[in-house]
Parts: sequence; C-alpha cells; structure tokens
Amino acid sequence: MRKIVALFAVVGCFAFVGCTKSQSENCKKLIACSEALSPGTGVAMETSYGKDGACWKNGDSAAACTTACDNAMAGFKAMPAFATTDACK
Repeated sequence: MRKIVALFAVVGCFAFVGCTKSQSENCKKLIACSEALSPGTGVAMETSYGKDGACWKNGDSAAACTTACDNAMAGFKAMPAFATTDACK
C-alpha cells in the first residue's frame, strides 16, 4: 500500500503541479563566473538562476534555464579572461 501511495505522489507531482527542481551545476557556475568577470551581474542572476530562483519551480522552466546557462557558459569561453578566472573553471 505504501508503494502505491508513494507512486501516486510522484506521478501527481509531475502530472499536476510540476515538481520543484534543483539548480543545475552550470547555472551555479554561471552566476559565480559572471560575478567574477563583471561584478554585480551574478547577483542580478540570482532571482532567475539562483538556488531558489524562478527557474527551479517546475521541470519545463528548469530544462529551459539549464539550456540557457549551458549556452551562456559556452559564450563566456570566448572571453579572454574566462581561462584565467577561477570561478569560471
């Protein structure tokens, strides 16, 4: 019976309310890297990409935000300071 209740809770979470997701590693790195490269920018990203940001409220936004962070980190790699900035590694 407990397995059925647990299964229903998981299915209900995904089907009806969309589970809260955890911040992606690349989004953590993006905030730190951005702040190191341009002070003040990382703090501004916290509302969306931070640990408790809007990105992690459901699976669809989490996937989109993770992709955005991945793309932003790829863009940062083109900056000369990227390779020598510890927070970006």
